[in-house]
Amino acid sequence: MESISGVKCYNSSYKYSPLLARLIEVCYRTPVIKLKEIAELLGISVPYAHELIKRLKRDTCFKIWALPHHDRIRLRLLRCFLQVSSTTYHRILLETLSQHDFVAYIAQCFGGLGKGIWCDFLVPEGKDRELFSFLELLRSHKIIGTYVLYATASLKNVVMGFEWYDFSTHTWRFDWQALLNDVLSKIDSQEPSYFYDLEPSIPRIKFDSYDLFILHHLEQDVFTPLTFLASKLGTSPQNLSYHFRDHVLRGELIRTTRPYWYPYLFKESSSYILNVEFEDIKGLNGFLESLHRKPIAHTCTHYGQVVHPLISLAGFLPYGEFFNFANLLDLLKDYGIIKNYCFYILDLHNSYVKCLPCYCYDEAVGWRFDLESYSEKILKIAKKVQEGRAKSIARLASAADSKIESV
Repeated sequence: MESISGVKCYNSSYKYSPLLARLIEVCYRTPVIKLKEIAELLGISVPYAHELIKRLKRDTCFKIWALPHHDRIRLRLLRCFLQVSSTTYHRILLETLSQHDFVAYIAQCFGGLGKGIWCDFLVPEGKDRELFSFLELLRSHKIIGTYVLYATASLKNVVMGFEWYDFSTHTWRFDWQALLNDVLSKIDSQEPSYFYDLEPSIPRIKFDSYDLFILHHLEQDVFTPLTFLASKLGTSPQNLSYHFRDHVLRGELIRTTRPYWYPYLFKESSSYILNVEFEDIKGLNGFLESLHRKPIAHTCTHYGQVVHPLISLAGFLPYGEFFNFANLLDLLKDYGIIKNYCFYILDLHNSYVKCLPCYCYDEAVGWRFDLESYSEKILKIAKKVQEGRAKSIARLASAADSKIESV
């Protein structure tokens, strides 16, 4: 068996105790809505659970957020890599698209097609054509080179846990060889656990502006008090409590909850999206089972029906571990488990996150979705840039001609 380079250690972002580690893992494993749920799962009092969460928030910018079930509120998550070679167009697209209500996430990144931008678009039902037209317009004007679009089918948490954490030294120990062995053993087992499975079709669910307002704020912090939200909306806490209980919870408008958490020193790590195509579902499940409780990935997204199982992983890694992760994936290709893969390394310092655009919903007409005005704005800025470049080139050419004539 081929081996991967030896175990390396990295400083932790905080000195975690076993109890804090269990708390963080619980937040990945269980859809947490109330502090009482955390306290019961950990076997501690509610005030103590509140104190632990407060400590993590203060010391590590920790929070727990709720991801809306977009399909149930007539939205579709489409993830896109835009190839952009020009630094100027990078800046234009980042500044412009980051203001769009339906761009849930945007970041500068590097991928298999080179330098570019990663976008998560929330597209209302029946509006896919508008997004395609927008992307084609950018390409026809040479603002982007090409693009790759991924339609998400389901999303699940991966427990980004503490199996590789050394509590005595407060360091993370990356043992990729052990992970490789674990993947191979789980695939060869007679009874795979099938950690990954597809979600059933989405029924038509009743929702309204109150529900969307609740989701918008729970996406910022799942423990946001309903009394606070009621005062912001000018309605009674009883009314908002009814919507939360009978619509948001019973209608399953929350897909999952998970922590916002950086396990390593921010300055020494980076965020990534990894698309992996597997030869079969057995290999996919063995791989995901082995990632459980490792500090590698926090989310797994399935990309619809294709010939081979295709998923996307999202997570954080220290800079030096991307090569070891790639080596692991290459070995899994040699074993016939992975068919292909590609990384997108995201620049956290040039990224923007936005919550559900609840103010863009009208109960009479549905979601108000507009890309045309942004197309015009981007093209107008790009035209000025191109005209400025042309003038600069003309000035340089004129200066060169004058110099030649004077010789």
